[in-house]
Amino acid sequence: MGMVEAWNESAYDDARGILTYENGYRILRTGEVFSASARIRYTPRHVLARLMGEAGLVVDEWLGDWTGAVFHQRSREIIPVGRLAGP
Repeated sequence: MGMVEAWNESAYDDARGILTYENGYRILRTGEVFSASARIRYTPRHVLARLMGEAGLVVDEWLGDWTGAVFHQRSREIIPVGRLAGP
């Protein structure tokens, strides 16, 4: 296949919490271009907490990334660690 040029374009709608992005790839040898787009909705922590509680789940810890860092407002991830609520 050879060398590939790659790029990413994104836009975040803060009011709706939606990230729209497109990944593009060009095969330099042939000039063929491929792309894919997606939309991701980011749900605020307080809404996740409410939904999880309504589902019978208890969050013991909120992590802010996959290394185990504690969640804070500028975290790139919201990772709840928990369990089913007891009887």
